[in-house]
Amino acid sequence: MIRRYNYTDRKAVDRSDARVSIQEDSHRFQAALKLDEYGLPEAARVFVEAYRQTSWMRFDFGTVAAILPPEDLRLDEFETLEGILFRVRVTATDDPSGRLLAEGDQISPARLPKTGEEGREPLLPIKPQNLGEEVCRVDFEGRPMLLVNNQFGDWQALARSPAFVCIALPQALREILTRILYVEKYYETEDPADWKACWLSFATRIPGSSTPPGEGEDDRFDDWVNEAVAGFARMQNMRERFNAFWAGGNES
Repeated sequence: MIRRYNYTDRKAVDRSDARVSIQEDSHRFQAALKLDEYGLPEAARVFVEAYRQTSWMRFDFGTVAAILPPEDLRLDEFETLEGILFRVRVTATDDPSGRLLAEGDQISPARLPKTGEEGREPLLPIKPQNLGEEVCRVDFEGRPMLLVNNQFGDWQALARSPAFVCIALPQALREILTRILYVEKYYETEDPADWKACWLSFATRIPGSSTPPGEGEDDRFDDWVNEAVAGFARMQNMRERFNAFWAGGNES
């Protein structure tokens, strides 16, 4: 007897619920998935696939009830990042196991540029300055700039160190976004000539983030900033990087 399955109930995952970005520095991607409103079984498996022509990679993202990205999200099968698309697939674990329950395909990733990419002004320039007892400070005279105390000798090595990067950069992002919303009272993302719009646009492209609050949505400010900073830390693999630094320091 040949068993036939009806796939007409397969759900289409909206691209707004499957947001993907690629970090050019690390050749890694991040995906923010929202599947709780599709009525899918909690135990169903979630996979994210990257593909271009004949190249293909599959990543296990856990289950609908517990979406958990794998630690290694490097796109090693692709020599370049150009033209890579993504799809999200949700498959059943009950009989028949593996049948496709939901899919979102042809997802174009956001591209997060390299810091200080040639021909492009870095979003957060770093400048040495005598800050007295402070290690670093965000300066808002003009476009935001991260000042690093030059009294530590090689301030550039300090600014590149894992401890500094993992602690200072998320907090700088938090301070800048908070400043834009609470002090500047600015909510637009479309003006590339305005530093505030550039930062809000950057934050919306972080996996796990969302559109910024608008005027009169003060009750969303703190949650949105926390969401963006948490997504940035995940995207940059901050916990693993800091843990490697901390473990190495303890071993020595």
